[in-house]
Amino acid sequence: MAFRHAISQFPGGSSRRRILSSAVALTVITTGVTVAVHTAPAQAATDSFTCTGPAVFFNSTTAGTLARRTYSTPGRDGGTFSAATNVGFSGWQSYGRLLGGPNGRVYGIKSNGLTRFRWTGSNWEQVDGKIDWLISSSFQSYAGASYRDKITVDEIGDFYLIDGNGKLRWYRFDESTRTWAISGRVLDTGWERFNLLVAAGPGVLYTRHTDGRLFRHHYDPVSQRWISRDRLVGSTSWSGFAKGLFSAGGDTLFGIQADGDLFQYRYREDNQTWDLVADQIGNGWGAFPNVFTTTDTCRQGANAGPPRPSTPVQADAPVAVMQAPAATTALGTLEFAYTDNNGGLRHGRAKPDELGFIQWSSAPGFEAYTGKPALVADAQDRVNLLAHEATTSDVRSLTQKTPAMPDWNPWLVLGGAMKSEPAVVRLSDNSLAVFAYDANGSLWSRRQDGSTGDLLPWTSLGGSGFAGNPVVVANADGVATILATTGTGEVRSATWRAGALTSGWVGLGGTGFTGAPATALLPGYRVMVFARNTDGTVKTQLRNIDGTWPGTWTAIGDGSITPDGSPSALLSPTTGRVWVFVRATDGSIHRSRQTAAGSTTWTTWGPVSSGETYPTDPTTFTWQNSGGQQIGFVTRTVNSAIRLYAADETADASAARSNRTATADPTFTRHDIPAPPRR
Repeated sequence: MAFRHAISQFPGGSSRRRILSSAVALTVITTGVTVAVHTAPAQAATDSFTCTGPAVFFNSTTAGTLARRTYSTPGRDGGTFSAATNVGFSGWQSYGRLLGGPNGRVYGIKSNGLTRFRWTGSNWEQVDGKIDWLISSSFQSYAGASYRDKITVDEIGDFYLIDGNGKLRWYRFDESTRTWAISGRVLDTGWERFNLLVAAGPGVLYTRHTDGRLFRHHYDPVSQRWISRDRLVGSTSWSGFAKGLFSAGGDTLFGIQADGDLFQYRYREDNQTWDLVADQIGNGWGAFPNVFTTTDTCRQGANAGPPRPSTPVQADAPVAVMQAPAATTALGTLEFAYTDNNGGLRHGRAKPDELGFIQWSSAPGFEAYTGKPALVADAQDRVNLLAHEATTSDVRSLTQKTPAMPDWNPWLVLGGAMKSEPAVVRLSDNSLAVFAYDANGSLWSRRQDGSTGDLLPWTSLGGSGFAGNPVVVANADGVATILATTGTGEVRSATWRAGALTSGWVGLGGTGFTGAPATALLPGYRVMVFARNTDGTVKTQLRNIDGTWPGTWTAIGDGSITPDGSPSALLSPTTGRVWVFVRATDGSIHRSRQTAAGSTTWTTWGPVSSGETYPTDPTTFTWQNSGGQQIGFVTRTVNSAIRLYAADETADASAARSNRTATADPTFTRHDIPAPPRR
């Protein structure tokens, strides 16, 4: 198809305006469109809506031309249209769907895919000598009647669409590299209930339910959070806009009814009310196959993203450790990750029988990280490493390209603007979920779309004032138990499933707790929690079989040490006893354990570290080598050298020790893990 630039007059539409001003809640019914309108707060915030100029309207015709005109006051009452000029002479009827984008961009969809144009104000920009730039051979289905209203472009040029499975997907095309920087990332599921999608700001999405109701959603593409979702902003009969809805940005909406009447609306996020409702600005628009506007003319200042907390590099952060899934007949490697005192992120991999040899690597890039990273294996047995970026407070993720192989996929930025380190858990259905606190100490989570899909955006779980880092334990049926410490020293718990809390926050009783809790998961999915108290003890509590908490704490060990860091706990896979390790004020590592599986009696604190002292809290884990099951922990010296303390609790060794007294312990052997090379 050849495109020729031509200028000619095009008939304009009539204009009549209607502005809403009411002191009470009401419902406006105009030409078959019913919109729920809510009373603004008595002291509503100052309206931060601005536009850079008139809204630029385009429309195609059945004859194949494309016309352009402007509307003087988008989102405000009292505007008029300019005379239309023809900016496309022929061929535009071949596009089943035309969409506006920012800065004069126009996107057309037909059988060969998605084409990009850009009107500069006087002519069409040329790329490689052509005005039509095919940027994707996909998206063809969105040219047809079934899907044409399920794709949109927002104020910053991001694409959003609802696919055939009802998933909301996000795309971003980088014109400088000519690549899709974000290509179909899933943001939500269950959107098959909507038959229309339109963006009205960066990540601000309006959807029309199949029953005609209008909903507003706000996804922040920078922090990747759902700021709000599924907010009902219009009652039934938005289906009256048979020709669809479009926007000039800033929460403006324009809609064309079946009879060709054109209306405009504007919503305010700051007070959650409609500022402009059913303002008819034209008629006779029904004959045009496609009508759309440039999407970045107007802005809504209230649509700002969340604040970014200060997250400086944490000195002497703990080490993350896990055993990767076994590869064929070989035992899984031990995976180590930590951030050094300069913010460098280090990852190491060692065979479980060859701890004197370790393959170290630095994370790609030069970003600085803080706190303890998180390690988890996904459903494909790939190791995933999540880290907290110090400069931006965002969470980033690395995933192995292939299980048991050293290569990583590129970094995936998960956003967040989070105060805490991320906690990640593999659920019973093999999907992953990530948790973190924001600047206000509120808890957010990202859950995976199935066991192989994307991590969906951050969703608020509420609460406030949480300190330290969340602790998450996987239970049955895709459920997770969350444990958190408040800034006032209380430990609280909640139950999570499928992206939401299924129970409110419950206090476990007592105060004076500090640092992150530790947990051990007992048979029957009973969670045993440990926390350090300011009275110089480590205390424990075991959840009841019915899922409730007793509300009383019991101190473990004795008064021979003063704990200084956060405890770490494990359940021995061989003896069924729970072990707790903690760093004392002198930097030594001590342990206490149950005298028998299920016992409420604990041994006295005993030293584990062999003369060395450590500034870093221990991280416990269990693993298997050729000798059987092992228990132990890792820590770091003042020089960032890693120490691994291991004990053999295989069935044979336990049987050999059965004739000893109940307080006899296995010997913990220190392994000096070779230090990584200097960066």
